[in-house]
Amino acid sequence: MSMGIRWVIAMAKTATREELLKQVEAMRKRLATMEAAGKPPQSELEIALRERIKELDCLYTISTFREMYFHNPDRFLQGVVDCLPKSWQFPEQACARITFGEKVYVTERFSEGKWRMAADITADGRVAGAVEVFYRKVVPTSSSGPFLKEEHALIRAVAERIGSVLMHMKTLSDLRDAHRAIQREHQALQEANIALRAVLSRLEEEKRGIKASVAANIQKVIMPIVFELELEVAGRQRSYVTLLRRSLQELTSPFLTQIARDHVQLTPVEIAISTMIRNGLSTKEIAQLRCISPATVRRHRENVRRKLGLRNRKANLATYLQASGTNESAGPVDTMPQAPPEPLSDPSLLGGWTASDFANPLREPPR
Repeated sequence: MSMGIRWVIAMAKTATREELLKQVEAMRKRLATMEAAGKPPQSELEIALRERIKELDCLYTISTFREMYFHNPDRFLQGVVDCLPKSWQFPEQACARITFGEKVYVTERFSEGKWRMAADITADGRVAGAVEVFYRKVVPTSSSGPFLKEEHALIRAVAERIGSVLMHMKTLSDLRDAHRAIQREHQALQEANIALRAVLSRLEEEKRGIKASVAANIQKVIMPIVFELELEVAGRQRSYVTLLRRSLQELTSPFLTQIARDHVQLTPVEIAISTMIRNGLSTKEIAQLRCISPATVRRHRENVRRKLGLRNRKANLATYLQASGTNESAGPVDTMPQAPPEPLSDPSLLGGWTASDFANPLREPPR
Protein backbone atom coordinates (compact mmCIF):
# COMPACT_ATOMS: atom_id res chain seq x y z
CA MET A 1 0.00 0.00 0.00
CA SER A 2 2.82 2.44 0.87
CA MET A 3 4.41 1.78 -2.53
CA GLY A 4 1.12 2.71 -4.27
CA ILE A 5 0.86 5.91 -2.24
CA ARG A 6 4.47 6.92 -3.06
CA TRP A 7 3.77 6.22 -6.73
CA VAL A 8 0.80 8.59 -6.91
CA ILE A 9 2.56 11.39 -4.99
CA ALA A 10 4.40 12.08 -8.26
CA MET A 11 1.42 14.24 -9.24
CA ALA A 12 2.81 17.00 -6.98
CA LYS A 13 5.47 17.66 -9.61
CA THR A 14 4.59 20.00 -12.46
CA ALA A 15 3.12 17.94 -15.29
CA THR A 16 1.61 18.72 -18.65
CA ARG A 17 -2.09 18.35 -19.36
CA GLU A 18 -1.52 15.14 -21.32
CA GLU A 19 0.56 13.64 -18.49
CA LEU A 20 -2.14 14.47 -15.97
CA LEU A 21 -4.80 12.86 -18.15
CA LYS A 22 -2.70 9.70 -18.48
CA GLN A 23 -2.18 9.53 -14.71
CA VAL A 24 -5.92 9.91 -14.06
CA GLU A 25 -6.75 7.12 -16.51
CA ALA A 26 -4.08 4.85 -14.99
CA MET A 27 -5.53 5.45 -11.51
CA ARG A 28 -9.04 4.70 -12.63
CA LYS A 29 -8.01 1.49 -14.37
CA ARG A 30 -6.15 0.32 -11.29
CA LEU A 31 -9.16 1.09 -9.08
CA ALA A 32 -11.47 -0.80 -11.48
CA THR A 33 -9.09 -3.78 -11.41
CA MET A 34 -9.14 -3.86 -7.61
CA GLU A 35 -12.94 -3.68 -7.50
CA ALA A 36 -13.21 -6.48 -10.08
CA ALA A 37 -10.91 -8.64 -7.93
CA GLY A 38 -13.44 -8.54 -5.06
CA LYS A 39 -11.30 -6.49 -2.66
CA PRO A 40 -13.19 -4.76 0.21
CA PRO A 41 -14.54 -1.46 -1.18
CA GLN A 42 -13.20 0.63 1.70
CA SER A 43 -9.65 -0.70 1.85
CA GLU A 44 -6.96 1.87 2.64
CA LEU A 45 -5.40 1.47 -0.82
CA GLU A 46 -8.72 2.09 -2.53
CA ILE A 47 -9.33 5.19 -0.44
CA ALA A 48 -5.82 6.45 -1.25
CA LEU A 49 -6.35 5.85 -4.95
CA ARG A 50 -9.68 7.71 -4.92
CA GLU A 51 -8.02 10.66 -3.19
CA ARG A 52 -5.19 10.71 -5.72
CA ILE A 53 -7.69 10.63 -8.60
CA LYS A 54 -9.41 13.71 -7.14
CA GLU A 55 -6.10 15.49 -6.80
CA LEU A 56 -5.07 14.68 -10.38
CA ASP A 57 -8.52 15.79 -11.57
CA CYS A 58 -7.92 19.11 -9.80
CA LEU A 59 -4.60 19.72 -11.55
CA TYR A 60 -6.08 18.64 -14.88
CA THR A 61 -9.01 21.03 -14.39
CA ILE A 62 -6.60 23.90 -13.66
CA SER A 63 -4.78 23.14 -16.92
CA THR A 64 -8.12 23.21 -18.74
CA PHE A 65 -9.07 26.57 -17.17
CA ARG A 66 -5.68 27.92 -18.24
CA GLU A 67 -6.59 27.31 -21.88
CA MET A 68 -10.22 28.40 -21.54
CA TYR A 69 -9.63 31.69 -19.70
CA PHE A 70 -6.12 32.55 -20.76
CA HIS A 71 -7.05 36.18 -21.47
CA ASN A 72 -9.29 36.55 -18.40
CA PRO A 73 -7.39 36.18 -15.08
CA ASP A 74 -10.53 36.79 -12.99
CA ARG A 75 -12.48 33.91 -14.51
CA PHE A 76 -9.42 31.66 -14.30
CA LEU A 77 -8.95 32.27 -10.56
CA GLN A 78 -12.66 31.91 -9.82
CA GLY A 79 -12.74 28.60 -11.69
CA VAL A 80 -9.73 27.33 -9.76
CA VAL A 81 -11.16 28.27 -6.36
CA ASP A 82 -14.47 26.57 -7.20
CA CYS A 83 -12.78 23.26 -8.08
CA LEU A 84 -10.60 23.06 -4.97
CA PRO A 85 -13.09 21.78 -2.30
CA LYS A 86 -14.06 18.65 -4.21
CA SER A 87 -10.40 17.62 -4.37
CA TRP A 88 -10.09 17.40 -0.57
CA GLN A 89 -10.88 14.45 1.68
CA PHE A 90 -14.18 15.94 2.99
CA PRO A 91 -15.51 18.09 0.11
CA GLU A 92 -18.92 18.70 1.73
CA GLN A 93 -17.25 20.56 4.61
CA ALA A 94 -14.50 22.28 2.59
CA CYS A 95 -14.38 25.81 1.20
CA ALA A 96 -11.56 27.74 -0.46
CA ARG A 97 -10.24 31.24 -0.95
CA ILE A 98 -7.64 32.66 -3.36
CA THR A 99 -6.10 36.07 -2.72
CA PHE A 100 -4.07 37.70 -5.49
CA GLY A 101 -3.03 41.31 -5.23
CA GLU A 102 -6.01 43.28 -3.97
CA LYS A 103 -8.61 40.81 -5.28
CA VAL A 104 -10.21 37.93 -3.38
CA TYR A 105 -11.98 34.91 -4.89
CA VAL A 106 -14.06 32.54 -2.69
CA THR A 107 -16.39 29.56 -3.06
CA GLU A 108 -20.12 29.66 -2.33
CA ARG A 109 -21.10 29.69 1.35
CA PHE A 110 -17.51 30.50 2.26
CA SER A 111 -16.68 30.82 5.96
CA GLU A 112 -13.39 30.52 7.79
CA GLY A 113 -13.27 27.42 9.94
CA LYS A 114 -10.99 26.14 12.63
CA TRP A 115 -8.99 23.99 10.26
CA ARG A 116 -6.97 25.84 7.57
CA MET A 117 -4.17 25.04 5.19
CA ALA A 118 -2.53 27.53 2.80
CA ALA A 119 0.26 28.04 0.28
CA ASP A 120 1.77 31.29 -1.04
CA ILE A 121 1.46 32.36 -4.68
CA THR A 122 4.76 33.83 -5.90
CA ALA A 123 5.26 36.11 -8.91
CA ASP A 124 8.53 37.76 -9.95
CA GLY A 125 10.20 36.18 -6.94
CA ARG A 126 7.87 37.72 -4.36
CA VAL A 127 4.68 36.67 -2.60
CA ALA A 128 1.69 38.02 -4.55
CA GLY A 129 -1.15 36.08 -2.92
CA ALA A 130 -2.24 32.86 -1.25
CA VAL A 131 -4.39 29.74 -1.77
CA GLU A 132 -6.38 28.67 1.32
CA VAL A 133 -8.63 25.70 2.07
CA PHE A 134 -10.86 25.59 5.21
CA TYR A 135 -13.09 22.99 6.86
CA ARG A 136 -16.22 24.78 8.07
CA LYS A 137 -17.09 22.16 10.69
CA VAL A 138 -15.23 19.65 12.81
CA VAL A 139 -14.28 16.60 10.77
CA PRO A 140 -12.66 13.32 11.72
CA THR A 141 -9.05 14.01 12.47
CA SER A 142 -5.87 12.07 12.82
CA SER A 143 -2.95 12.84 15.05
CA SER A 144 -1.65 15.33 12.46
CA GLY A 145 -5.02 17.01 11.78
CA PRO A 146 -7.78 16.56 9.20
CA PHE A 147 -5.54 17.25 6.20
CA LEU A 148 -3.52 14.56 4.42
CA LYS A 149 0.13 15.15 3.67
CA GLU A 150 -0.71 14.61 0.00
CA GLU A 151 -3.16 17.53 0.27
CA HIS A 152 -0.34 19.75 1.50
CA ALA A 153 1.63 18.78 -1.64
CA LEU A 154 -1.48 19.43 -3.74
CA ILE A 155 -2.09 22.94 -2.44
CA ARG A 156 1.57 23.83 -3.02
CA ALA A 157 1.30 22.51 -6.61
CA VAL A 158 -1.92 24.52 -7.15
CA ALA A 159 -0.26 27.72 -5.85
CA GLU A 160 2.76 27.12 -8.09
CA ARG A 161 0.58 26.59 -11.17
CA ILE A 162 -1.50 29.67 -10.42
CA GLY A 163 1.64 31.83 -10.13
CA SER A 164 3.06 30.42 -13.36
CA VAL A 165 -0.17 30.92 -15.32
CA LEU A 166 -0.72 34.47 -14.04
CA MET A 167 2.87 35.46 -14.86
CA HIS A 168 2.42 34.07 -18.37
CA MET A 169 -0.85 36.00 -18.72
CA LYS A 170 0.84 39.22 -17.57
CA THR A 171 3.73 38.73 -19.99
CA LEU A 172 1.40 38.25 -22.92
CA SER A 173 -0.69 41.24 -21.84
CA ASP A 174 2.45 43.40 -21.71
CA LEU A 175 3.47 42.13 -25.15
CA ARG A 176 0.04 42.99 -26.56
CA ASP A 177 0.24 46.48 -25.05
CA ALA A 178 3.74 46.97 -26.45
CA HIS A 179 2.58 45.74 -29.85
CA ARG A 180 -0.32 48.18 -29.84
CA ALA A 181 2.03 51.01 -28.83
CA ILE A 182 4.42 50.10 -31.66
CA GLN A 183 1.52 50.03 -34.09
CA ARG A 184 0.44 53.49 -32.95
CA GLU A 185 3.98 54.80 -33.34
CA HIS A 186 4.24 53.16 -36.75
CA GLN A 187 0.99 54.80 -37.81
CA ALA A 188 2.21 58.16 -36.52
CA LEU A 189 5.48 57.74 -38.45
CA GLN A 190 3.57 56.88 -41.61
CA GLU A 191 1.40 59.97 -41.22
CA ALA A 192 4.51 62.08 -40.56
CA ASN A 193 6.17 60.64 -43.67
CA ILE A 194 3.10 61.44 -45.75
CA ALA A 195 3.09 65.01 -44.42
CA LEU A 196 6.84 65.33 -45.06
CA ARG A 197 6.46 64.06 -48.62
CA ALA A 198 3.68 66.58 -49.17
CA VAL A 199 5.90 69.41 -47.85
CA LEU A 200 8.82 68.29 -50.02
CA SER A 201 6.52 68.10 -53.02
CA ARG A 202 5.30 71.64 -52.39
CA LEU A 203 8.89 72.86 -51.99
CA GLU A 204 9.86 71.20 -55.26
CA GLU A 205 6.90 72.81 -56.98
CA GLU A 206 7.88 76.21 -55.56
CA LYS A 207 11.46 75.63 -56.72
CA ARG A 208 10.30 74.83 -60.25
CA GLY A 209 8.01 77.85 -60.12
CA ILE A 210 10.91 80.14 -59.14
CA LYS A 211 13.05 78.76 -61.95
CA ALA A 212 10.27 79.26 -64.44
CA SER A 213 9.65 82.79 -63.14
CA VAL A 214 13.35 83.73 -63.50
CA ALA A 215 13.50 82.30 -67.01
CA ALA A 216 10.28 84.05 -68.01
CA ASN A 217 11.50 87.42 -66.65
CA ILE A 218 14.77 87.09 -68.54
CA GLN A 219 12.95 86.26 -71.74
CA LYS A 220 10.21 88.88 -71.39
CA VAL A 221 12.07 91.79 -69.74
CA ILE A 222 15.80 91.57 -70.33
CA MET A 223 16.11 89.76 -73.66
CA PRO A 224 14.01 92.26 -75.66
CA ILE A 225 16.32 95.06 -74.46
CA VAL A 226 19.39 93.03 -75.39
CA PHE A 227 17.92 92.26 -78.84
CA GLU A 228 17.29 95.96 -79.48
CA LEU A 229 20.79 96.83 -78.28
CA GLU A 230 22.27 94.15 -80.54
CA LEU A 231 20.57 95.74 -83.58
CA GLU A 232 21.75 99.25 -82.68
CA VAL A 233 25.46 98.53 -82.30
CA ALA A 234 27.95 97.33 -84.87
CA GLY A 235 31.47 96.00 -85.14
CA ARG A 236 33.19 94.57 -82.13
CA GLN A 237 30.63 96.04 -79.74
CA ARG A 238 27.95 93.92 -81.43
CA SER A 239 30.01 90.82 -80.74
CA TYR A 240 30.06 91.74 -77.05
CA VAL A 241 26.30 92.23 -77.01
CA THR A 242 25.83 88.91 -78.81
CA LEU A 243 27.98 87.19 -76.20
CA LEU A 244 25.95 88.91 -73.48
CA ARG A 245 22.69 87.71 -75.05
CA ARG A 246 23.93 84.13 -75.33
CA SER A 247 25.18 84.19 -71.74
CA LEU A 248 21.78 85.37 -70.56
CA GLN A 249 20.19 82.56 -72.54
CA GLU A 250 22.43 80.14 -70.68
CA LEU A 251 20.64 81.16 -67.48
CA THR A 252 17.52 79.50 -68.81
CA SER A 253 19.44 76.51 -70.18
CA PRO A 254 20.68 73.56 -68.13
CA PHE A 255 24.02 73.44 -70.00
CA LEU A 256 26.22 74.74 -67.23
CA THR A 257 24.49 72.66 -64.55
CA GLN A 258 24.55 69.57 -66.78
CA ILE A 259 28.21 69.79 -67.68
CA ALA A 260 29.21 70.56 -64.07
CA ARG A 261 27.21 67.54 -62.85
CA ASP A 262 28.37 65.06 -65.49
CA HIS A 263 32.00 66.22 -65.52
CA VAL A 264 32.73 67.37 -62.00
CA GLN A 265 36.47 67.22 -62.73
CA LEU A 266 36.29 70.38 -64.87
CA THR A 267 37.64 73.48 -63.15
CA PRO A 268 35.63 76.74 -63.10
CA VAL A 269 38.00 78.22 -65.72
CA GLU A 270 37.52 75.18 -67.96
CA ILE A 271 33.73 75.43 -67.59
CA ALA A 272 33.88 79.13 -68.56
CA ILE A 273 36.03 78.38 -71.61
CA SER A 274 33.69 75.49 -72.53
CA THR A 275 30.80 77.95 -72.46
CA MET A 276 32.63 80.28 -74.88
CA ILE A 277 33.51 77.37 -77.18
CA ARG A 278 29.89 76.25 -77.20
CA ASN A 279 28.84 79.80 -78.17
CA GLY A 280 31.12 79.66 -81.22
CA LEU A 281 34.06 81.77 -80.07
CA SER A 282 37.43 80.98 -81.58
CA THR A 283 40.65 80.41 -79.67
CA LYS A 284 41.85 83.91 -80.49
CA GLU A 285 38.59 85.49 -79.34
CA ILE A 286 38.63 83.55 -76.07
CA ALA A 287 42.25 84.60 -75.47
CA GLN A 288 41.33 88.24 -76.06
CA LEU A 289 38.29 88.06 -73.73
CA ARG A 290 40.20 86.41 -70.90
CA CYS A 291 43.46 88.33 -71.46
CA ILE A 292 45.49 85.17 -71.85
CA SER A 293 47.61 83.77 -74.65
CA PRO A 294 46.13 81.53 -77.38
CA ALA A 295 48.52 78.78 -76.24
CA THR A 296 46.89 78.86 -72.80
CA VAL A 297 43.46 78.57 -74.39
CA ARG A 298 44.61 75.63 -76.50
CA ARG A 299 45.97 73.95 -73.38
CA HIS A 300 42.60 74.45 -71.68
CA ARG A 301 40.85 73.01 -74.73
CA GLU A 302 43.05 69.92 -74.60
CA ASN A 303 42.33 69.49 -70.88
CA VAL A 304 38.59 69.78 -71.52
CA ARG A 305 38.75 67.23 -74.36
CA ARG A 306 40.71 64.84 -72.15
CA LYS A 307 38.32 65.16 -69.21
CA LEU A 308 35.29 64.76 -71.48
CA GLY A 309 36.77 61.63 -73.05
CA LEU A 310 37.34 63.22 -76.49
CA ARG A 311 41.11 62.82 -76.71
CA ASN A 312 42.24 60.97 -79.85
CA ARG A 313 38.71 61.26 -81.22
CA LYS A 314 37.64 63.28 -84.25
CA ALA A 315 34.59 64.74 -82.46
CA ASN A 316 34.34 68.53 -82.62
CA LEU A 317 34.43 70.05 -79.14
CA ALA A 318 31.97 72.84 -79.90
CA THR A 319 29.50 70.38 -81.45
CA TYR A 320 29.84 68.04 -78.45
CA LEU A 321 29.21 70.87 -75.99
CA GLN A 322 26.20 72.12 -77.94
CA ALA A 323 24.77 68.60 -77.99
CA SER A 324 25.26 68.34 -74.20
CA GLY A 325 22.90 71.26 -73.69
CA THR A 326 20.44 70.29 -76.42
CA ASN A 327 19.99 66.70 -75.20
CA GLU A 328 18.95 67.89 -71.76
CA SER A 329 16.64 70.69 -72.81
CA ALA A 330 15.83 72.59 -75.95
CA GLY A 331 16.26 75.87 -74.07
CA PRO A 332 14.88 79.22 -75.15
CA VAL A 333 14.47 79.89 -78.85
CA ASP A 334 16.47 82.67 -80.39
CA THR A 335 13.94 84.62 -82.41
CA MET A 336 16.20 87.49 -83.43
CA PRO A 337 18.73 87.41 -86.28
CA GLN A 338 22.29 86.92 -85.13
CA ALA A 339 25.40 88.37 -86.62
CA PRO A 340 28.55 86.25 -86.60
CA PRO A 341 30.94 87.32 -83.86
CA GLU A 342 33.76 89.54 -85.03
CA PRO A 343 37.32 89.33 -83.69
CA LEU A 344 37.78 91.22 -80.43
CA SER A 345 41.07 93.06 -80.38
CA ASP A 346 40.58 94.97 -77.13
CA PRO A 347 38.98 93.12 -74.20
CA SER A 348 39.20 96.28 -72.12
CA LEU A 349 36.17 97.57 -74.01
CA LEU A 350 34.08 95.26 -71.78
CA GLY A 351 35.36 96.98 -68.67
CA GLY A 352 37.26 93.91 -67.50
CA TRP A 353 34.33 91.46 -67.92
CA THR A 354 34.90 87.92 -69.26
CA ALA A 355 32.57 85.23 -70.62
CA SER A 356 32.43 83.57 -67.18
CA ASP A 357 31.19 86.88 -65.76
CA PHE A 358 28.31 86.92 -68.24
CA ALA A 359 27.37 83.35 -67.22
CA ASN A 360 27.14 84.35 -63.54
CA PRO A 361 24.35 86.90 -62.96
CA LEU A 362 25.20 87.18 -59.24
CA ARG A 363 28.67 88.69 -59.79
CA GLU A 364 29.08 92.44 -59.41
CA PRO A 365 30.73 94.27 -62.34
CA PRO A 366 34.37 95.21 -61.78
CA ARG A 367 35.01 98.72 -60.56
